[in-house]
Amino acid sequence: MNDPINISTPADILAYVPHMLGETPKESFVLMTMQGNALGATLRLDAPLCFEPKAFAQTVVSYATADEAATGTLLVIYTDENTTAEPRPFSEHVQALRTELETARMPLKDAWMVTSEVWNNYLCTDSACCTERSLDEITNSTGNTAFIYRGSNVTGFTAPEPFTGEDAARETIAAHKPDGWPEDTEARRTQWAELLESPKGLTHEAALELAGALQHPITRDYLMADIITNAPDQFTSVLLGVFIARPDWNRVDTAQELVFELMKVTPEGQRAPMLSVIGWTEWLKGKSSFAGRYFKLALEDVEGYRFAELMTDLVSRGLIADCVRDPKKAYARKIGR
Repeated sequence: MNDPINISTPADILAYVPHMLGETPKESFVLMTMQGNALGATLRLDAPLCFEPKAFAQTVVSYATADEAATGTLLVIYTDENTTAEPRPFSEHVQALRTELETARMPLKDAWMVTSEVWNNYLCTDSACCTERSLDEITNSTGNTAFIYRGSNVTGFTAPEPFTGEDAARETIAAHKPDGWPEDTEARRTQWAELLESPKGLTHEAALELAGALQHPITRDYLMADIITNAPDQFTSVLLGVFIARPDWNRVDTAQELVFELMKVTPEGQRAPMLSVIGWTEWLKGKSSFAGRYFKLALEDVEGYRFAELMTDLVSRGLIADCVRDPKKAYARKIGR
């Protein structure tokens, strides 16, 4: 088993965030809880460009308090605002956040601002510690090196591969859209469950069948629910990330990989269900910015695709999956093997 990675300097902490989120945030607030001297949960929200400070702070803290063991917090602000401006960018929001965190008994211990070119301490009052510093300090930090050595890589957004199927794929997929529910749906659910256990068994024919099954909203919802084996038997609960226990995140990753494979045989105009499923799984993982991009692609593929519209509204309002709020259930990127 790998030993814990020692994260002790500000540069180590700033290196930690992208590895945990799977991306380097942009125009974001990232709040990390602390349990003594150990890091706890990581929460990312869009920078509060239009949010009233107190309301924003209360929303953030309502999520952070899901970590019942938290004794303090750290904040990283990702923005391309001027890091040395006075007053500091988002100063009213940060002050409101400090007040709410103090009330919640998880005071803000430190904060930093990171732009695309430099970083510095946000809370400092001494000009010496406010100095803008190079991002190379983060890249070359001991923490970043350790994460890379363990096999972690901040790869960013994965764009769907172009359609490589045959000309008749559109008609074949349409023909596999279930219309004899529940019999057809149950057959696809069985097929899907087997592939989630043995993804290498995905054949070209099975890919077309599942691509067709996802065109039907009810079947799509069943297949999505089947990804989470310990969720309540209610679509609404599953879709909002309300789970009884920690999901099998390896199974979720497998589902994502399978759906990416389905898109290789699916032409434009039929990809919206698959893009939506990927967006939903990204949202369950707490990666709202990635989720939003997939939902946008789904709406570009099929204008007015209802599920993507609903999820886009949730993401735009800053709502996160229920499981993200609970560190015991939340997704953690695999580091090494």
